[in-house]
Amino acid sequence: MSFDFDATFATQKKAFWKDFVTMTEYFGHAILPMQKQFGVSSEDLFYSLGRLFGAKAAKAYSKLTMEETLHELQKVWEEHEIGRLVIESTKPLQLTIHDCTVCGQLAGTGEMFDCAFHEGFFGGVLSFKENRNIPLKQVSNFEGGAGTWCRKYTADISF
Repeated sequence: MSFDFDATFATQKKAFWKDFVTMTEYFGHAILPMQKQFGVSSEDLFYSLGRLFGAKAAKAYSKLTMEETLHELQKVWEEHEIGRLVIESTKPLQLTIHDCTVCGQLAGTGEMFDCAFHEGFFGGVLSFKENRNIPLKQVSNFEGGAGTWCRKYTADISF
């Protein structure tokens, strides 16, 4: 019986890098000091992570129009139970995320804050689909049902 080192290594590597949460836990001891050393805020990290996901989503839906892409993302939000994405307007673009289950897990903080991940994600989707920088800006937030939060966004784009 022969041992296939390359196949075994590839399987181990895939298991090692399996998901972001596992890797953050593993590398947390290095990430935090680097953040402090170089002044990288957690908000910046989550914006960048959102932007990366947004670019990947834009690529995944590259054959769709912007409106079709946003409708597909509505399905993603619903399927993964991370909130309800509503397209309030397309002239100019206004989005609302109702009952965000991510932010809803921050009970007891006493305040609401801008979501850098969502700004990065939707800004990434818009920018990569349109081949120009289109920042998404949170214009308001409000409390949703069962302790969840809702956020309204706007972008300088119409379709």
